[in-house]
Order: sequence, then structure tokens, then C-alpha cells
Amino acid sequence: MRWVVMSRGRFLLLLTMLAVIVLGYWGLRGYTQGGGLEKEALLAAALDNTRASESYRYRINSRLETEGQPTSYFSEIEGAAVLPDRVSIKGTLINSPIELIQIEDTTYMKDQITGRWLTLQGNRLAQSELFITELNPLGVLSFKDVPEISYEGKEGGIGRANEILAIKPLVVNPFLELQFTDFDYRLWIDSKDQRITKAAITAQSKSAKGERLLIDIEFWDYNKEIKIEPPDTEPPAEDEEKEE
Repeated sequence: MRWVVMSRGRFLLLLTMLAVIVLGYWGLRGYTQGGGLEKEALLAAALDNTRASESYRYRINSRLETEGQPTSYFSEIEGAAVLPDRVSIKGTLINSPIELIQIEDTTYMKDQITGRWLTLQGNRLAQSELFITELNPLGVLSFKDVPEISYEGKEGGIGRANEILAIKPLVVNPFLELQFTDFDYRLWIDSKDQRITKAAITAQSKSAKGERLLIDIEFWDYNKEIKIEPPDTEPPAEDEEKEE
């Protein structure tokens, strides 16, 4: 029998490496199993924390796709919200530029031709079907029930890691429910804050065979200081002189 002789230093190094491998294996095994077991709690915490946020910024892209036809873009919007009743958006809606501010029950909409801000006093435009998602993106995160949840792992690294869940919910959105069915969500949830940082949503049209809705939303700057103030609605001095 032959004996392998090694120095004390090499022996300790070997033991350390072995310990790291074993711990890494069991840690990964426990992590993957734990992710599956805790997916309901993770979803509940993410929804609660996201909805409880006092402010956030977001980017939303919604479109309709039909096989063999060009993609029809509905909205490409960047916005900010200060709860409970302040939101601003800028981008394109149905291929038209839009800039809008909603403060309590007053809507300010910028005329893209003249550059003036139009005031709609007492008009709850934010509640209309046309703007229901763009002015309230958290509305698509309201569910009656979530019968199916699956854990899809972790994405990212040090500083910004996300847990990913795939869910098939029953949505609480009259407009979406009327037009679409078979909703599939993928949610990216910040591992540290347990808030939703991204959502990818697909749904099938009820009226047009082969047509589906796709919505991509990104969220950031949760609970940061965001100011949304009424715009200057006074006409320029030159315009006032011309009117006289």
C-alpha cells in the first residue's frame, strides 16, 4: 500500500475546497427547492409591497400581434406616479404623440400642434378604457385568483438580482377581461426589496382568432421623491397680443 504524503498547507487547502463544494451544492439544492416551496409567499409579498409603494417610475409597451401580419403598437409610454392621485405620462398612444398629467380630478393634456396645455376640470380621464393601463400600470397586477404559479429561477447578480415567477391569473380588469382571455404573466421580483421590477404579459383575443395582446412593463425608483405639478396653462405673451 502506498501513502500519499502532502504538506499541512495543501491538506488544509484541499479540505477548504471540499467544504466549499459541499456547501455550494447543498445551498443550491436548498435554494431551488425553497424557491418552489415559497413561490406563493413570494408572489403575495411582491404584490403587497409593490401596491404599497408611494411613488414609482415606469415604462410600458403594449401591442397586438397576429401571425403573418405587422405588429400593431398600441402604446409606448414612460411615466411616473405619486400615489394616490398624481401621474404623468409621455410617449405615443395609437401611433400619436401624447403628454398628459393627471392631478386628483383634473387632467392636463398637451396639444401637440400648438404646444399649449388643455385643462379638463373634473374629468376622470384616467378611468377611461383608453388610458386604463397607461395611467395605472399597477391595475394589471390585480387578480381574483392565481391558480397556477411556477418558480423559474433567479436572474442577475450582485447588486440587482430578481426572482422570476410565471403565473396564470384571473385578472381584475373589466376592459382586459372583456377583450382577452388566457392571461400568462412572467414577473421579475427584486430579491432584496421584494417588489416587481418587470412584468411580461400575454393574452389571447376573444374576438380575433390568432391575435394576442403583449404588454411589457418596467418599474423603478420605488418610493423615491418624484414631483408631479400642474403645467403652465397660460398662453404665451405673443399669443395674447395677437388675440387683442
